[in-house]
Amino acid sequence: MTHRITHIARYLSGGKKQRVVLARQMAKEPMLFLADEPTGTLDPQTAELLHEALLEGVKNTGKTMVVSSHWPEVMKKLSDYVIWLDNGKIIDDGNPETVVQRFMDTVPLPDKKTDTSIGEPIIKLDNVKKHYYSIERGVVKAVDGVDLVVNESEIYGIVGLSGTGKTTLSRILCGLTEPSSGDINVKLGENWIDMTQKGPLGRGRITPYIGLLHQEYSLYPHKNIIQNLTDSISLELPAEFGKIKALHVLHAVGFSENYAQSMLRKYPDELSGGERHRVALAQVLIKEPKIIVLDEPTSTMDPITRVQLTDSIIKAREDLNQTFLIISHDMDFVIDVCDVAFLMRGGKILKTGHPQDIIKD
Repeated sequence: MTHRITHIARYLSGGKKQRVVLARQMAKEPMLFLADEPTGTLDPQTAELLHEALLEGVKNTGKTMVVSSHWPEVMKKLSDYVIWLDNGKIIDDGNPETVVQRFMDTVPLPDKKTDTSIGEPIIKLDNVKKHYYSIERGVVKAVDGVDLVVNESEIYGIVGLSGTGKTTLSRILCGLTEPSSGDINVKLGENWIDMTQKGPLGRGRITPYIGLLHQEYSLYPHKNIIQNLTDSISLELPAEFGKIKALHVLHAVGFSENYAQSMLRKYPDELSGGERHRVALAQVLIKEPKIIVLDEPTSTMDPITRVQLTDSIIKAREDLNQTFLIISHDMDFVIDVCDVAFLMRGGKILKTGHPQDIIKD
């Protein structure tokens, strides 16, 4: 990342920000190194580089390291001793290979995707570009000539290395980032809406029907969970119906019914990072948008919760006829949930096809 040494932090992708923070902590040469989800938002190739960096720069130098992670591979790669925690209690501990295998034996398989009728095109992107210019950086081609067609009820995966333009593309699609050039059209009823046109007569007509889970999600800190899921997002519902709907969507993202009930009056700072992430996902799903864009939805989720999310997305597609675009480095998740995927690199789409074939590249 030396070529980005002069870049302002806010211009970096989520994965690059995580790597910078990790490098900053390693540079301090601490006696005790605590790594909480060190590779949660990284693609497999970059994650492997960071695993080697942690081994060479921390563990093999004689420093004590404590790693917490939802990823079994991280535990086996970095740990000498593993503790399996559940609801604050130690379920098992000991050799990493043994404990991880016992944990994985408890993970259910996701439901198989049923044959779903895919509709006509609902999203069309034609030669979309987003270039940034600055004196220090020159020209940065975040998105560089993307052509894309997504059909109604399709679950579309976007994969690629960190910093390849995936998040920028999703923000352009949702109308949050202006493209430098190109055409972006989204279908509403029988009409095609030009997303490059601002205002209530332009993209303002379709944005209420698009839900986006940001990679750097946020909840309203001064609102409790039930408020974050209802009135804070202008979801005007009778109190009892709002509660029922909130409980339903919290269950859909992996919370048990009893725990979901107990957390409604809690505030975001009373939840763990993974729990806040799942509440943010519930905040998107509760409005039942027509098109849902999820940026790294499983980065803080354990394998069991990922299976529950997979089943929820497939069920939502079947019951509500929703269309999904999913940006993810979780290759198993992409294979399980997506109908089609494309590989993005250097701001361009290199290949489109079945997720299993795309991931081989």
